[in-house]
Amino acid sequence: MSEFVRLGEMALDRLSDEDLVAYVVAAREAGQPEAGKRANDVLAFRIQPLIEARVAAKVGREAREDVVMEVLTSFLQSAFDGKVILSVRAFAATIAKRRIADHYRRLERHPDQVPLPGGDSDDESVWGDEPGSEDDTSAIDYMGIVERLLAERSKLHQRVIRMYGPEAMNGMNLTGAEVVDALAGQGEQMTIANVQQIWHRFKNDLKAELQTGEDVANPDG
Repeated sequence: MSEFVRLGEMALDRLSDEDLVAYVVAAREAGQPEAGKRANDVLAFRIQPLIEARVAAKVGREAREDVVMEVLTSFLQSAFDGKVILSVRAFAATIAKRRIADHYRRLERHPDQVPLPGGDSDDESVWGDEPGSEDDTSAIDYMGIVERLLAERSKLHQRVIRMYGPEAMNGMNLTGAEVVDALAGQGEQMTIANVQQIWHRFKNDLKAELQTGEDVANPDG
């Protein structure tokens, strides 16, 4: 096996999508997953516009951001699991197709669900009472970032995020109504809008980490 050679940012920028995936996998196998973070960032930057365009063509505006996040998360996890990928962009398109299908299956299960109210205010009174409603990569330490961000939340919010979160982050993928029912069975009272807002804030923090590659627990120097 050839020795792993760590590349600088300019060299990574010159690699093809497929070579970036191979580099991240090689970094992981060499026991240097932190070396693959920048390559992961470059790949995510290239692929995200494709994902956003595909989702925009099939998903309503109110749900696009969530679906894009699900696609990008699934793609970043699945791309580095050792399978042979002949075309990264075709692979991303396949992931997008599946997550879009998942989105519409959720709508069929719960047709009465409506979007989360806009805004990120910390004032819970603005959430309203509106009801609302998806692979392992040590290369980018995805689950490490998830667990660190979860640890910053209260125990109750951790439970909400784990129940409402997608399977890609080992969540239970429950709907807002199902989370509320589960919490009620545990003696906790919460509205669907509360569940959505807790997830919305966590998702934004996770998205920022994945896009910047900044993990304070494991900085990429």
